[in-house]
Amino acid sequence: MDLVSTILKSMTSDSSLGALAGKTGLSADSIEKAISSAIPSLVGSMTKNASSAAGAKSLLGALSQHEDKSDVSSQIKNADEADGNKIIGKIMGDGKDDFISSIAKMAGINVGQSNAILSSIAPALLSSISAAAKPDTEESVAAEKAAKKAKEEEAESSFLGGFFSKFMKDEDDKVEEPKKSGKGGFDVSDGIDGSDLLAILKNTML
Repeated sequence: MDLVSTILKSMTSDSSLGALAGKTGLSADSIEKAISSAIPSLVGSMTKNASSAAGAKSLLGALSQHEDKSDVSSQIKNADEADGNKIIGKIMGDGKDDFISSIAKMAGINVGQSNAILSSIAPALLSSISAAAKPDTEESVAAEKAAKKAKEEEAESSFLGGFFSKFMKDEDDKVEEPKKSGKGGFDVSDGIDGSDLLAILKNTML
């Protein structure tokens, strides 16, 4: 399982959703929609921010301050929301307010509730990435294996698409090759799985 999927799984577990429901009064469904929309975007922005040497070092500094090893639901329940709000600001920069509003719209909640969810999950997000970025940990090994498998499957899919297109298309019924997913957006379907971020962080640690 890749990094983004692993984080989503832990943050949308019954216990994590319950912790957020207790803090916000929202339904588990609304909270899950918010988290599922937010995590790929946050990881995408962190990847972009870390693409420079200064950005990568800054992120590593933040990760070193967030190494909570307790379960994610406990981290969410006990989250310092003021710290979480600052984290969201660091990740999204000038786009923070628009980001919070967009998550609110997608989840069908108000801006204050969106902010509360994001501020509660942000510290746990950094802790999860911190654990995965450390070499030879169970989390990092699993993330690397998942990323390698995903790339192999994408390559195989592209090859098969080209193969069948070559032998099956004709003038009346042309078979197009599968479109490769780009990295312009922050959706998981657009390639944001966290592997690029982990690679940057590990290279910076060397």
